[in-house]
Amino acid sequence: MELESLKEFSTARQCEIIDAIIKAGSQSKASLDLGISQRNLSRALKRARESASMRGWSPDHDMRNTVPSNYVVKGVSTFYDEDGKPVRQWVKSDLKKQDQEAALQAFAEGLTQELPKYTPEPYTPAKDVVEALTAYVIGDAHIGMKVTKERNGDSDWNLEIAERVTVGAIESLIKASGGSDVGLMLDLGDFGHSDNLANTTSSGQNHMDMDGDYGDSIAAQVRIYRRSIDLLLKSHNKVILMQVRGNHNSSTSRCMSIMLQAFYENEPRVEVLDNAHKFQHITYGNNLLVTHHGDRMKPQRGFEYTARSLSKEWGKCEHKHLLMGHIHHSTSVEIGGMLCETFQALPAGDAWHSDSGYGAKRTMSAIVYDKQYGEVQRHKVGIDQLEGQHV
Repeated sequence: MELESLKEFSTARQCEIIDAIIKAGSQSKASLDLGISQRNLSRALKRARESASMRGWSPDHDMRNTVPSNYVVKGVSTFYDEDGKPVRQWVKSDLKKQDQEAALQAFAEGLTQELPKYTPEPYTPAKDVVEALTAYVIGDAHIGMKVTKERNGDSDWNLEIAERVTVGAIESLIKASGGSDVGLMLDLGDFGHSDNLANTTSSGQNHMDMDGDYGDSIAAQVRIYRRSIDLLLKSHNKVILMQVRGNHNSSTSRCMSIMLQAFYENEPRVEVLDNAHKFQHITYGNNLLVTHHGDRMKPQRGFEYTARSLSKEWGKCEHKHLLMGHIHHSTSVEIGGMLCETFQALPAGDAWHSDSGYGAKRTMSAIVYDKQYGEVQRHKVGIDQLEGQHV
């Protein structure tokens, strides 16, 4: 009954998944019938329930008083009797549309229904790789940002340079790092320079200097992700994409994750991690890697979050590493046995950074984590090296 009622608030694809679950009697059987992974099926069901709750329908929380489709629930107050049964409820609603992130998420989900899926190529597992994970750490890429040497005194940065340099750095680091079983493409946030058609950041308060429009930036970001993943698939048995949501591109990053999950859902060698939460983590053997963009986040708070919220993973893993971006330069401190680190970025500094006197080396790093012994190698490639190679 709950699933049938959920269809009122679901997309066409979500309704198809719900019908399959009802018919099959379980999520595992439904995923087999639909030919999709159980993970993707669960995600679709979760998003359907989130959409329903925004309209005021969540039976598990005694919410059954829905609002019209052009309204959203702002808050619910429920009065319970002495037996714990709800007897009265007040629902606060607003005529405003859902916030930008939710609207973009729905748009992205709609697009994925017709999005062509990635077709896996014939593949023989590589035998000469070591049992390790190589993390390709992409600091704030700011794809779409327009910078001129005349303005900042450093060098130019635009869509063409950003795509060429970012993919070239991945390629160089693959060659330097050698073969490992798993390749992790780790985007530490602010992969895109703006978050909407108005070319502002996620807060909507800061207007960005852009090369082209928002759509040009999105197209370039998709090309970079796809080209990089293609390169990683040639060198690793499994590829993981982790996209951290930054303060410049929070909504865009969320939607990009949804679309890439759909695009690669037929490729078992590629896993696109969900980025609904700004903190993300992954475990690999004896390693716990935790990520956050770094905005409004000090290393001490990142350490405290990890120890509190990831206590099980903390206890199982000897090697803990917090990786952040945001400040565009390298810092490193060890807190309670956890290495907390920020990373440099490849883009040239914009006018704000130049006028404020900020500057840092422009690099990208790759870190090799042995499954048992933690970090065993680290490689770095700089902008001068990349430009000298004419990548």
